[in-house]
Amino acid sequence: MSESRIREHLGAFGLSTTEIETYLALARRGEATTGDVATAADVSQGYVYEVAETLVDRGLVTVDEGASPTVLRARPAAEAVAELSTRLSDLQSAIDDVYSEPAATDVGFEVVRSRQTVERRAERFLGDAVHEAFVVVPATSFGDLKEAMAAAVDRGVFVYCMLVAPDTGVVADAVDDFGAYAHVVRTWEARPQIIVLRDARAGLVGSHGVLTGRHGDEYAVTFGQPEVANGFYGNMVSNVWPMGDPRHVSDPPELPTTVEYFRNGVTTAAQHLDAGRDLVADVTVADTGSDHELDLDGVPVREARQSLVPPVTSSFPVENALVVETENGPASIGGDSPGFDPYFEDFAARRVTLREA
Repeated sequence: MSESRIREHLGAFGLSTTEIETYLALARRGEATTGDVATAADVSQGYVYEVAETLVDRGLVTVDEGASPTVLRARPAAEAVAELSTRLSDLQSAIDDVYSEPAATDVGFEVVRSRQTVERRAERFLGDAVHEAFVVVPATSFGDLKEAMAAAVDRGVFVYCMLVAPDTGVVADAVDDFGAYAHVVRTWEARPQIIVLRDARAGLVGSHGVLTGRHGDEYAVTFGQPEVANGFYGNMVSNVWPMGDPRHVSDPPELPTTVEYFRNGVTTAAQHLDAGRDLVADVTVADTGSDHELDLDGVPVREARQSLVPPVTSSFPVENALVVETENGPASIGGDSPGFDPYFEDFAARRVTLREA
């Protein structure tokens, strides 16, 4: 690196021109008396003492006052850079303490390379979730996100969580009550991409190493488009979620219950059906062919086709539907999610009331 580049970088750290020239004069020699430095840097010897104090404070120079005359020594390059790096880390921590996150707008894309920023974005998506959140993260990040997950659960958000390597078993075994943080928890000793999705509208996806590795080429992308969120949901539920080992499934809401987000209604129905309960549903649906709406009241629920809670009953990974018995025979109802209409079911719905028959 040329001396001009060194000057540029040192200037970015706030060193004056005289301080930079004094430091370079000393660095060229390794060590020198104050008189030699004054001559080389073309400054007075008295001023060298003032500049030396600043350079010592910055971690670039040491002073041997026991020598006569006084000797200044440039610290080895690795030590000097480490000192500057420590100052940058302290600055980042200070900024983090006072930084106010901009309001979420859920538009566009953002590339994020800092682990701390990725975690803050994940917390933001969890904080903005109204109905549903999916979290696929390294187990080592659970401690950083668990408060945001617990707050989401307290608000009534259905949280689906998969903890992946490293330390998956160690972390999972140490959690006393997974139900405080998620409705469904799975673990997988692998290193897939990290995924955080909320309400089929927004989220982030990134390389596993952005939360586990040292700063490098790893990064995550945040997005606020329902079409993109549903695309990543499909990838997750097809290729990642089935690989996990079930760790926890919370009990379903007591009946009767009204579920405002249809996918959560399917999960709830699946659990009650698996427990041997006969269900009926009240639901307003739209015909997927004509958009004509009709009310289905007290229709028996025959099946809940899904793959989010055991046992898996779907015929393909992303299927999430209720099959109800109508006057005209069985009819399948899918969720009317943002960005996509059901393409396999007869009807679409957003909310459902479930009652025991």
